[in-house]
Amino acid sequence: MPVHSAFSAAPVAHSGPELVHQPVLCELVDARLKAACAWPDQHREQLIEAIRRRYGNGVSAILIYGSYLRGKRDTLLDFYVLLEDYAAMRSRWQAALAWALPPNVFQVQCGEPPMEARAKVAVMTLGRFEYVMSHDFHSYFWARFAQPSGLLYCREEAARTRVTGAITQAASTFVKAVVPLLPAEFTAAVLVGQGLSLTYRCELRSEPPGYATQLYGHDTAWYESLVALLAGAGLGYRASGRPGLYVNETGQPAHRRAILAWWSRRLQGKVLSVLRLFKAVLTFDRGFEYLLWKIGRHSGEWIELTTRQRKYPLLLGWPVLWRPYRRGAVR
Repeated sequence: MPVHSAFSAAPVAHSGPELVHQPVLCELVDARLKAACAWPDQHREQLIEAIRRRYGNGVSAILIYGSYLRGKRDTLLDFYVLLEDYAAMRSRWQAALAWALPPNVFQVQCGEPPMEARAKVAVMTLGRFEYVMSHDFHSYFWARFAQPSGLLYCREEAARTRVTGAITQAASTFVKAVVPLLPAEFTAAVLVGQGLSLTYRCELRSEPPGYATQLYGHDTAWYESLVALLAGAGLGYRASGRPGLYVNETGQPAHRRAILAWWSRRLQGKVLSVLRLFKAVLTFDRGFEYLLWKIGRHSGEWIELTTRQRKYPLLLGWPVLWRPYRRGAVR
């Protein structure tokens, strides 16, 4: 059923005091987006085609992020599908959910076991994507895309420019939020490690200790380049003159505001995470089982659902999360 225009509009961030215009940084982001999936993968291409068939000409861009880019193949691929507007969605109620609490998440699958390919697909509009990278208080979006990602499909050059600009902005938003909590002198490793750890505490995450450091180590050159290019860009720090070392210029008032901001993000994030879990159960095929699989994969805490829990996950599934939460697998 076509979606009425009430769900087509989304805020777009074209300008504002937070927007960073740095051609060199944009070039770095653009090059990374293009090169992230430089190897052939038939399954990946099949999944992209399945997504394009689902949304037709409404797809502006398809991004990939997560562990697939770090060489893992025993996992679902993580896609972000950016639509021109919500009219491309299949139903009004799904469009309403995506508009109220983006993104919508579902699973796409191609082929048959053991050669099947699966992906977790998050859907939102390109305009909303741009907006949240600079204006969203919570770190859910900009912390993800301050990390490496790849651009798998883009309908036109104008959309590519907008995606590149949004991801460039994500990096600056992330850095600006983290720097006030750092010591007087710090390295890129400290900034990224502490920043990602802060964002994990703002969601229901199952990452093991030291995971943020591992992520930094996997893409050290990327993070060092981002931090170096943003130094002196009005984000609260500058290069010290010694290789790889930066000086924090934010001061105590900014430090106190940042503590309050991250505490608020943590409270807000727990609520939003629960709401997104409920929503994913409605839009994601076997979404609750996927959640438990992800907890087990990251923490070693494996949980099997009963037949009745699989049939009625919203009613009977939630109590099983108490055990991994109590043991620290989810925080």
